[in-house]
Amino acid sequence: MSTNSISSKARIGSNVSLGDYVTISDDVEIGDNSIIESYCHLGYSNGREKGELVVGKNAHIRSHSICYLGARIGADLVTGHHVVIRENSTIGEGFQLGSGSIVMGELEIGDHVKTGSRVEIGQKSNVGSFVWIFLNTTLINDKYPPSLEIDGPTIADFAVIGAHSVIYPGVRVGFDALVGSGCFLSRDLPDLTIAVGNPSREIGPVTRIKLEDGASPAYPWRHRFQRGYPEELTQKWVREADELAAL
Repeated sequence: MSTNSISSKARIGSNVSLGDYVTISDDVEIGDNSIIESYCHLGYSNGREKGELVVGKNAHIRSHSICYLGARIGADLVTGHHVVIRENSTIGEGFQLGSGSIVMGELEIGDHVKTGSRVEIGQKSNVGSFVWIFLNTTLINDKYPPSLEIDGPTIADFAVIGAHSVIYPGVRVGFDALVGSGCFLSRDLPDLTIAVGNPSREIGPVTRIKLEDGASPAYPWRHRFQRGYPEELTQKWVREADELAAL
């Protein structure tokens, strides 16, 4: 006897693996070769969703996770345990969401974004592609809580946000910028710039951080770290690094 509750209206691709006590509601599409572990609910409704839930192929959603209707998620989603992806989220390919994290909905996230555990991405946030958000970080959106003035942060491509950080409403984190661990970022951070502290302060370009050899820059990170990314991208990143080294 099945322990699952699967709507006959759901569209489930081929070779999809379901654990025990999985609920899949109406208006849900799950791509081929996906894994949905036990105690997950796909297609949860709170009445504010705009459309169906779409989960791309090759997803791996770990146990006790909830995805609301109205979210559209690209291929290769990977989650930890006990995550929530709320309504009307638009999320690109290769999203990795750490255990205990929540995507609050009404937002956009690009391709190949990776988060640690216990990360909260607030409504109206706009996160670019190839962004790293480390554990216990919050992107907040309410300027005068509680209020209706919701304005999420913007995180540009390739930015890194260190653990235990808070990004304030409406703040922009620049392209290839670095937010140090424990930083409370309350003002815009330019491209290729480091911010640290509470209150936050800028301390210079990311290229000032060197590897242990004392000569090679640790940032931009993609010039030294390519694991887990598509080969056509990593080849481009390696060429960029070689061109910079030749200058």
